[in-house]
Amino acid sequence: MKSLRTASNLWLQQVKKTVISHRGQQAVNQGLRWHLDYPSLECPPWLNQNGWVVQGWVLLPPSLSKSMEDVRVIACWNSVFELCHPLSLERPDVIEAVLGEDPAKHPQLRCGFRFTVPHQLTTCTLEICVNGERIPLPIVSMPELPESDGAEVAPLKVLEGKANWLFLDNDTNGSVDQYRGRLLLTDEGVKGWQRYLKDFHALAEKHGAASAVLVAPAKESVMGPRYHPYAEGAGGPIQQLLALPEALVLVYPVQALMALGDDAFIQTDTHWTQQGAMAASKVLAAALGLDEWAVENTFVDDEYGERSLTGDLGSKLKPERTCRINSLRTFNYHQYRCFDNGLPNFGRLIVLANGKALMPGTCLIFGSSSSYSMFNYVSRLFKRVVFVHSAGNLDPEVVKAVQPEFLVAQTNARFVVQVPRASCSLQALIAEKKACLSEEEIMMVAKRRIDVETHNPIISSLGLSPWIVT
Repeated sequence: MKSLRTASNLWLQQVKKTVISHRGQQAVNQGLRWHLDYPSLECPPWLNQNGWVVQGWVLLPPSLSKSMEDVRVIACWNSVFELCHPLSLERPDVIEAVLGEDPAKHPQLRCGFRFTVPHQLTTCTLEICVNGERIPLPIVSMPELPESDGAEVAPLKVLEGKANWLFLDNDTNGSVDQYRGRLLLTDEGVKGWQRYLKDFHALAEKHGAASAVLVAPAKESVMGPRYHPYAEGAGGPIQQLLALPEALVLVYPVQALMALGDDAFIQTDTHWTQQGAMAASKVLAAALGLDEWAVENTFVDDEYGERSLTGDLGSKLKPERTCRINSLRTFNYHQYRCFDNGLPNFGRLIVLANGKALMPGTCLIFGSSSSYSMFNYVSRLFKRVVFVHSAGNLDPEVVKAVQPEFLVAQTNARFVVQVPRASCSLQALIAEKKACLSEEEIMMVAKRRIDVETHNPIISSLGLSPWIVT
């Protein structure tokens, strides 16, 4: 084994000095052979519902054929993450045509790779990784297509799982690749998260707030082992994040959700159920120092009723798919909304005020879509809840104005490949969102908006007047 590693290292050093090729041509360098079938000047472009198909093969010198299982083809177009695909396709045609050997039981029969990259890309870099050593290949250019062609192959974004469970297909965050352990944070991505977590902790310390970064587990991580069409891979961005020394501030309630079984997530939606939101709220409350018995007792009399829901995945199918969920019927946070600018997604600002809540203080949440289903629970834990839809991006000016007793950043596990910023502007988010609202969105905002005067006592006490834009 030692002689094999020594031979491998010597060979890799030679290869790294000499790998030069052109797209569409076979490369032969110190025994390494590789070829890119797609994209290629020799073949028409291959664009499917998930993006551009990247397909080819890699052959190692005979002395290193036992290392084929360790070979990875790495694609990168973003400094924060990269795709790492194994050689997973059998290519008897390559064994016969290139090596002139019988492909049956050949040690390098599984030498092919095929994966997709987003259709909006124009270029990406490829590397071959052998025994941990990376060999750079030429930059791959994607063919140009008219916008109409691109629109026709927009991702379906829905995967059919077992027992009618639906999952998100590979989106811009590579949800499936994350779940299969084929999308990883780069060193730059890891360092970006380290900086963010340090800055978040420093911001909370500066204002004397109990704090936590809540990462909502992906549906795949909880329901995937039972229902996902693909097997879960080893590792992924969330595992990289949890392994950081700065991760002590993270709250990742995957075990609490798994304990709920099928009641943790919605069958036709990417989000957790209301019971899942309650479980996450309890774990978050414990991390913030609230008394666990008091929190448990706050929700002990909750009652749920069954209803039908289409969900953000079910709505993408034709015909639409619905499922039955248990919905909280004895409490609704809407009665405690003091202010809501009604904006869709980023830039939304909501203020909840409940004088009967468990804790007298204010909880400021820089959150994402998973936060909304938690409002029924956190609004009963904290007298005032200020929510900023920013997916964990922080506005230090808002923190300075609100002076919260509790500071929470909330993001989703599949968003880990997008490192949040520790300094952003809520005013800029609001202005940008208002500038690009469609007529339909303007009508929706008008329906759900709750206005107050800038000198409203609650708004004034929270220092939020500068962000109450009429």
